[in-house]
Amino acid sequence: FSVPPKLANRGMKKTLSPVAKFAEEYQLPLEYPKSLKDPEIINKINELSPDIIFVIAYGYILPKEIIDIPKLGCFNLHGSLLPKYRGAAPIQRAILNGDKKSGLTFMKMTKGLDSGPMSRRFEIPIDKDDTSADLTKKMASLAAQEINQFCSDWPNLIDSLEEQNETEATYCPKITRNDALIEWSGEAKKISKTINAMYPNPIVSIDVNGVEINLCKSKVNKNLIGDPGEIIEFNKNILAIGCGDFAVEVIELCRTGKNKLSIKDFYNGAQKLLKEGDIIS
Repeated sequence: FSVPPKLANRGMKKTLSPVAKFAEEYQLPLEYPKSLKDPEIINKINELSPDIIFVIAYGYILPKEIIDIPKLGCFNLHGSLLPKYRGAAPIQRAILNGDKKSGLTFMKMTKGLDSGPMSRRFEIPIDKDDTSADLTKKMASLAAQEINQFCSDWPNLIDSLEEQNETEATYCPKITRNDALIEWSGEAKKISKTINAMYPNPIVSIDVNGVEINLCKSKVNKNLIGDPGEIIEFNKNILAIGCGDFAVEVIELCRTGKNKLSIKDFYNGAQKLLKEGDIIS
């Protein structure tokens, strides 16, 4: 099962999830259920008689009728160190909050939201300028190493599940477009974290002289100061934007619908689009 293809980019082309791409490449059965409560879907899963079901970044809540089907249980590989960051956006929220580490948790699914008993947990460091894309890549690499081993070991782990401590539980709501809006009068540290957390989606966009530019990666620059939203410096080595205290230095950016670029590559092709002293709107 996978989420339905989404329309993306200017051409509104269909984009498949990694699971869907893999299934199509190897001609495996693939379903895009609109509702997991559909009796036909539940019957199909029953007919498969699975030993175990894994759910990773699916986005839909599984009903109890499906959770109860597999012999060994239904599992979620969650992108946080549970019980912290239950919910839809653990990766983005960890970066927004300036956390030094995140991780993966193998969790047996129950009716509650990410509240089931845990099996294995793996810490992952969050580097200073990591974006959500960077952290997701780290998690995917670790998950690929550990998931087969977990499935092999699971029958021996069934009696060692650890209940989550409800007093330590936190919830992280879904990221929206409003989360990607920047108040340049704010602290540079907070603005930089927002830029990094919002890449690749929904992404922070700025408008300068009628040109929309997406900011993909940034860091704080305490050596430069300017008015909030002012392009303090722009050349082949640096793009710095003023904030309420210091400056945000953009490391990677792109035009809408284009691939991300380093500052040097962007400057070479678009040096006339921006100039020092411009104010972002």
